[in-house]
Amino acid sequence: MKRLFKVRFHLGAGENYLKWRVENVETGVVEFFDPQYYDLELENCKLYNQTSAANKIFKGDNKTVCAWVMAEKVAILIGGNCCFPEKDSVSYNPRKQPYWVDVEGINIDKKEFTWLETQGRQLYSKKKLV
Repeated sequence: MKRLFKVRFHLGAGENYLKWRVENVETGVVEFFDPQYYDLELENCKLYNQTSAANKIFKGDNKTVCAWVMAEKVAILIGGNCCFPEKDSVSYNPRKQPYWVDVEGINIDKKEFTWLETQGRQLYSKKKLV
């Protein structure tokens, strides 16, 4: 499996502030998607985190790019057309925790998912029904 797409939330100043950033790492093409209008469906994904940078941010340093999702495929959907009726949040905020966390707050750095989706500014996985 080759994960060609690097997806992250863009926090840099400018016209793409607070948009989803999708980069094809093979071609270098970067596109931005406003979460007010678009949702992303990510297939065969893995969560990445640069722990040393995340720990510095957690301790008060300025934010820098240190976390992203690598995906094999990315589908762009018109907002509100997400496909997971039952879902759990997956989140990353190094000011709160220096790693990716699931809905229970458990460290899920490097976890792999068959599917992830964005809805607005949030990232979700399919809910595991017991």
